[in-house]
Amino acid sequence: MDRKLPQFFFALSLIALALLLAAIWQSSHPSWKLYQREYYKLESQGEPNAAAKAAIMDTSLEIHQELLPGLQRVDRCTTCHLGVEDPTMKDAPEPYRYHPNLAPHSPARFGCTVCHGGQGLATDKENAHGNVAFWEEPLLPKDYVRASCGRCHKEGDIPGVPELTEGRRLFETQGCHGCHKLNGTGGSIGPDLTAEGASQRSPEWLESHFLNPNAVSPNSPMPNFHFTKEQARALTFYMLSLTNEHMATYYASASLIPSSGYGRQLFTEKNCIACHSIGGVGAKEGPDLLGVAKEHSSEWLDEQLVNPQQVYPGSIMPAYDLDANARKALIAFMSNATAEDAQAILAQRGKPLTPEEAAIEAGKQDFHRFGCAGCHGVNLQGGVPNPNAQGGEVPSLLHVSDDYTKDEVIGIISDGKQPPLADPHKPPPPLYMPTWKTVLSQEDIQRIADYLWSIQPKKEAW
Repeated sequence: MDRKLPQFFFALSLIALALLLAAIWQSSHPSWKLYQREYYKLESQGEPNAAAKAAIMDTSLEIHQELLPGLQRVDRCTTCHLGVEDPTMKDAPEPYRYHPNLAPHSPARFGCTVCHGGQGLATDKENAHGNVAFWEEPLLPKDYVRASCGRCHKEGDIPGVPELTEGRRLFETQGCHGCHKLNGTGGSIGPDLTAEGASQRSPEWLESHFLNPNAVSPNSPMPNFHFTKEQARALTFYMLSLTNEHMATYYASASLIPSSGYGRQLFTEKNCIACHSIGGVGAKEGPDLLGVAKEHSSEWLDEQLVNPQQVYPGSIMPAYDLDANARKALIAFMSNATAEDAQAILAQRGKPLTPEEAAIEAGKQDFHRFGCAGCHGVNLQGGVPNPNAQGGEVPSLLHVSDDYTKDEVIGIISDGKQPPLADPHKPPPPLYMPTWKTVLSQEDIQRIADYLWSIQPKKEAW
């Protein structure tokens, strides 16, 4: 036994020495050096003579990195992906292949990870692609890389990414705000989605969740909206674009230059012509907007769009949830809008609204914008399952005036309400009416009630 102990420690010493030598060899032969040698070998094949080939093969091996303070990133991806800006490498294997359509987003200005994900500082494949523990932003699957366009392109249609545009539209029209917060606005029944794209939920998980929420998250309060495969994919694109990442001014301005054309689109979508005229063409409830940019500064107009009640107390104009670029675009359109523009916009819709109709239209917009449709239905039909609530589902609002007065409904919207229990011994229903008085103004709540009463069946007088 005494003789075996020194032999045992000698063997351990040899193993430790071997491991040390292996670590030294590995540190001096990292994988990125192998990739660079292979790249230069490929590049040298097109050279006409031995001297030119030798010059390429003698290129020093070094780490390439892009410092991107505006994105708070350091990317070393081109250490291995050396051919991304070399068109002669369009048929090369990965990681040497040329990246098409890269001109507007050169790695020197944008890096790679802002679009593709991954861990920019890493220099070995597994870590660089972000498939490691505690890294929240792994490489996006190829089919979903275009979702990252929404990190900078936050408004309007994005050429080549129709899924992102459709995902935004579905989020706004299907009442998702009623249960989910996004950038501080919305309900709290479901998780906050402001940084959903920075979570570790995979695109496959998100898509499956939209197709059948309870199959992925048992007992989820989220109803099954019976989305198609295409709609679930579009919503997944939108979720992946939500990272709550701060973009420096350069990237914000490069992502969307607020244009008069986009402002016209917003003016039409928000139905501004229902209350305003341009050069005498349109409705008369709000001010005529011809030359409005000459009467007021852009700062004043911006404040009017952000908080109309503060600028004009008692105004029926809703406080639309527009970000800074969208407001700039709308102001740009109003600065140049003509009576001909108003005539063209009116041609796309029916007759001008009366003051009462305009107020009801504002209430309808609020009903959808703040997510009421998510539980009560786009057509107020209700029917969303709500276990252990009396009736087992969210009630329809089509006949709400049969059971409540308008003042009672205003009180319920303001203060919230828990649905009556079907069985007091079981857990409370997952869906409930939250308190909205801290989110909505009294005018918004009144308009929603006016909208609800506008669709109530007219009762016959005796």
